[in-house]
Amino acid sequence: MMVVTLYSLFCDDIKLLFFEKNADHTFMILTSIALAFFLLEIILASIGKVGYLNSFYFWLDLLSTFSMVIDIEPLWDLIIDSK
Repeated sequence: MMVVTLYSLFCDDIKLLFFEKNADHTFMILTSIALAFFLLEIILASIGKVGYLNSFYFWLDLLSTFSMVIDIEPLWDLIIDSK
C-alpha cells in the first residue's frame, strides 16, 4: 500500500510535469485502481481492527480516499452533474 499511497500523493504532479495530455486516460485508470485499493483497505480494516470503525482514523482514511474522486473525471462529472 505504500506504493499506492505514494502514487496518490504525487501522481498529478508527475503527470503534469512529464506527460502529455493523451496520458490523462491512463492516469485516470490508475487513480481508479488506487481508489479501489483504499476502499478495500477501509473495508478490511473495519472488519479486522477492533475499534477502527467510526474512529478518528476511519474518518481520516475515508475523507482522504474520497478526495481522490476529484481526479476521476467520469465520477466527478456525475457528482457535479455536468452535461
